[in-house]
Amino acid sequence: MSEVPLIRLADVTKVYHLESGDFVALDHVSLDIMENEFVAIMGPSGSGKSTMMNQLGILDVPTSGNLFINGKNVAAMTNLERTHMRRDTIGYIFQNFYLIPLLSAYENVEYPLILKYKRRDTSGKAAAILKSVGFDEKLSAHRPTQLSGGQQQRVAIARALVNDPKILLCDEPTGNLDRKTGFQTMDILTGLHKEGKTVILVTHDPKIAEYAHRTIQLEDGKVVAS
Repeated sequence: MSEVPLIRLADVTKVYHLESGDFVALDHVSLDIMENEFVAIMGPSGSGKSTMMNQLGILDVPTSGNLFINGKNVAAMTNLERTHMRRDTIGYIFQNFYLIPLLSAYENVEYPLILKYKRRDTSGKAAAILKSVGFDEKLSAHRPTQLSGGQQQRVAIARALVNDPKILLCDEPTGNLDRKTGFQTMDILTGLHKEGKTVILVTHDPKIAEYAHRTIQLEDGKVVAS
């Protein structure tokens, strides 16, 4: 494992310019996350968790300071370079699943491969990833509305994995699931961490945070514990 952090925030500040005045969402945050860590991010509403996730997911860039992912300074990259890094390095798992309703489970998982290679998947990779989260061919043909919440989240996990990202970014992945299904989802994420993925998890639930090996606590845009 490399001694260089997979993710480094170096004095990162994010300011949103609002009609009511400037709002500092992240306030001089410095933080390292190593490859194959399992990290939970916690904090009250308004603490900066969503802004932190947007930074880590390369959905936004710092107002000041530097963000390095896989050794590259995100702010210095072009929009296209950032798009490719998001596609190839980060897998996103959301509370609301964000599956495409008109596509089957299989087609939802295949879609990132089509975006990357500009053709349908003929390698069997999409089907293999779905099988790894418990989906057979029949279930893979179902659309999201025909699946339970837990099944939809497993499809979302498969979609996040299909491009073999180094980082899994999980935003309240158990938030819309019942307790039992939530813990089943966390067991899947724990298994992926053991296989070498770096897992970053935002949660309000202390029981879910216990799955992580380190918890980063945010308050008022600052890291107060890590």
